[in-house]
Amino acid sequence: MAGTTNGYSCRRCLRPIHGDRGLHEDIFEGMHLLCFHLEFEHPGDPDLPCDDPGCFVRREQILGSKLRELGHDPQAVIEAAIRAEFD
Repeated sequence: MAGTTNGYSCRRCLRPIHGDRGLHEDIFEGMHLLCFHLEFEHPGDPDLPCDDPGCFVRREQILGSKLRELGHDPQAVIEAAIRAEFD
């Protein structure tokens, strides 16, 4: 149900939460997954990766490294994907 709100907001950022209310209340303590990670699992600077293998910053770095390894410019790939999504 992407794009729809279920009538409640994240306890951390106060923005609406979309999707399964039970999942967010039961597992993520009324927060978005990213807000939960930053609040409870991500010590230090949120712009730097933490030790959590699922860290969003770490994932971005891993994907960028893999794209470069495959001969692609990560920024160009992202820009192309954004154009494809919104054009």
